[in-house]
Amino acid sequence: MRRAVPFAILMSLLAACGGRDEAPVPRRRAYPRIAVADSAYVRVAGAAMPFEANTAAEARTDSGGRWLTLHYPVYNADVYVTFSEVDGAEALIAVLDNRRERMSLNLNGAHASTIHVTSADGTFETALVEAPGSGTPLQFVSTDGGRRVVSGAVRLDVPASAPYDSLQPVVAALRRDLIHAFTNLSSDD
Repeated sequence: MRRAVPFAILMSLLAACGGRDEAPVPRRRAYPRIAVADSAYVRVAGAAMPFEANTAAEARTDSGGRWLTLHYPVYNADVYVTFSEVDGAEALIAVLDNRRERMSLNLNGAHASTIHVTSADGTFETALVEAPGSGTPLQFVSTDGGRRVVSGAVRLDVPASAPYDSLQPVVAALRRDLIHAFTNLSSDD
């Protein structure tokens, strides 16, 4: 006489012998999503003029505060800022021409767009140039039209092959921080 195997046991045995393929499947390479730093700002101590930076950035000044480096460890990015003071219209034009030439050389023919930002007190005008996929995705030059110029660039420490869409959140966060800084530029010491 044959014994009947309960249906539930038979089904569990069949399921255990299922044909799941455990062979590894290549995954597309992707850059991990990063946490974007909060929009909290503080005035940078030691800078040649009032300049506000994100609290997530490590600020380092040099040359009597004329050079400022903002290092963002969370993004592996640096923002280089130069504060220049000039005497007279000719010197101002020369500094602005030099900065425009430097920005053009950094672009190396890459497509770029420019936005303009005016400081809250109306004294500074800033041109912020964004070049997706370039080594310096953000560059800027600001002036009060008289004797002060603030210029600089952002450098991301990523491989040249890094897809821009993966880096876009970082560039957007840095753009946000720079726009905040430009909006709060002031000739007040």
